[in-house]
Amino acid sequence: MSRLTRRGGGTAISGLVAQALWPHYVPDALNSLSRLVLVSGTNGKTTTTALIAASLRAAGHEVWTNSTGSNLERGLAAALAQRAAWHGGQRRERSAVGVFEVDEWALASLLPRLSPTLVVLLNLFRDQLDRYGEIDTTAGAWREVIAGLPDSATVLANADDPLVTSVAEVHPGRVDWFGSDRLGAAAELDPWADVRGCPTCGAPLVYDAVAFAHLGRWRCPTGDLVRPAPDVAIVAAQPRGVDGLDLTLTADDPESEVEVPLPGLYSAYNVAAAVAAARALGIGPAEALDAVAQTGPAFGRAEVIPTPHGEIVLLLTKNPTSANQVLDLLAAELVPLDTLILLNDGVADGEDVSWIWDVEFERMRPRRLTLGGRRAHDLALRLKYAGVQPAHGSVAVEPGIAEPLDRALSRADGRLAVVATYTAMLDVRAVCVSRGWTTPYWSDA
Repeated sequence: MSRLTRRGGGTAISGLVAQALWPHYVPDALNSLSRLVLVSGTNGKTTTTALIAASLRAAGHEVWTNSTGSNLERGLAAALAQRAAWHGGQRRERSAVGVFEVDEWALASLLPRLSPTLVVLLNLFRDQLDRYGEIDTTAGAWREVIAGLPDSATVLANADDPLVTSVAEVHPGRVDWFGSDRLGAAAELDPWADVRGCPTCGAPLVYDAVAFAHLGRWRCPTGDLVRPAPDVAIVAAQPRGVDGLDLTLTADDPESEVEVPLPGLYSAYNVAAAVAAARALGIGPAEALDAVAQTGPAFGRAEVIPTPHGEIVLLLTKNPTSANQVLDLLAAELVPLDTLILLNDGVADGEDVSWIWDVEFERMRPRRLTLGGRRAHDLALRLKYAGVQPAHGSVAVEPGIAEPLDRALSRADGRLAVVATYTAMLDVRAVCVSRGWTTPYWSDA
């Protein structure tokens, strides 16, 4: 009904109804699967989940997942409801593997009721402070539930994130690691980095190399927390702008090189996590990399949408770390792109938009620049202080979604980069769907 009435994709309301009818529906359904993989973290959940699912399908497994990115418990319920039999229970596919992305806070509340095979912890960055609070709070909630996991579960964690490392090490069972090896040159943290002290003793961390934010090859000077050696390591990552990434990884085999259609250094971590997850599930790194190389971006994550006026490249951003990585991505383009930035303040974006002052907009060198979304004028003020000057014309400010999109397309010369917060990304996709330029994000779910 949600889809028929064009109110949405039914990725939440159907889950709410299912939970009202059957309060324990999600844990009962997930625990009935042959194996269960949960993916959580601040950034990269949707992409990493899609890559793990692709690796499992390539190996011949039936996979159940929440490909729409709806990752609260109601979103999981909605994804599972699509698999329900007439009596409401799950269809009997005992060999099915569940691969589900889970919101950071939802993981803390849901995990004690589940029996996962594998829990993937990607990263912890400052995000939606009005909802999550500081990342130490999230890390504390994670530690409590990870410590309570049975020995039979495997935890896969990002060795480059000291906060995630401090969480994963409390697990009593097997822990696998992914991270970087010879990646990064700078040894100084970015000014906006979220973790500077050892999560165990508080001593200032020392970095031999920084990838971005607080991710890198770190060490605690007192030895209270030790960075683990990654089981799957990023050796080299060469960005090709918004078109993809040339990546070299090491796992059980010698170094493997792969071209992935996923842009940005952050995608290298998503790929490494997916390969390490496949490895933990009994799939060889080479087979996993073949599947990754054939998996395009998830909706809104460097998704390309053709229009009569040229291509749109839709880039999701939701916090300082993701925004700064997107700016790095755009800076890698040989020719500056025309750019539209859309800032919303919905619940899913974070109602507090002060995080834009930790985004290094000073680095922007767009060809033409348009600003939109509900908080377009807040964004305009930030960019004024950043001194951003487009190569052609002045900065255009147009609150809303459709209007700034039309204005940006009318000014663009070829490809248009659309940088949008979460609800703005959904809104601009809805405009594109209404004009016949793309399909709804839930159409393949």
